[in-house]
Amino acid sequence: MWIIVKLKKNQFNILKQDFKKKLNIEPKFFLPKLKFQKIKKNKLIQYTRPLLGDYIFCYHSAFKNSNILENINYLRGIKFFLKGFQNYQKDLFSFVGRCKKHEDENGFIKQTFFNFISIKNIKFLSGPFTNIIFKIIKKQKKIMEVSDGKVNISFPTDRYLFEAV
Repeated sequence: MWIIVKLKKNQFNILKQDFKKKLNIEPKFFLPKLKFQKIKKNKLIQYTRPLLGDYIFCYHSAFKNSNILENINYLRGIKFFLKGFQNYQKDLFSFVGRCKKHEDENGFIKQTFFNFISIKNIKFLSGPFTNIIFKIIKKQKKIMEVSDGKVNISFPTDRYLFEAV
């Protein structure tokens, strides 16, 4: 059973140890993350950040037991866990599966995860055009054509990270 936990800052390792020590279970943890680039002082720097901020997915069959769920709130590293997750297990399995389907070999979410339907402008988060805003000219399944007024670019959508502006 999947649960969603809000972590305290920089206490993920403590949480893993507490699950093992106090509850004698080792859940599977899933933390979808993004890798993007920024130009800082004329240098291209890579950053990573969690897709969902401080939230993390935990899976273990023991989470069906209400006693274990009551004890989870008292583990170090947890601010709280979202209640009502029992009703949304199908959606949680689906979301985690979709995230894993769109991960690269290093475990980072690829651009194909994001389904951009009605956006008109994008800003690149990686590649040579980082932080430059472009207008979408043409969008196909795997290729996008964009322009900034001076330059027209065609690129594969799974190669670079970008966000809607």
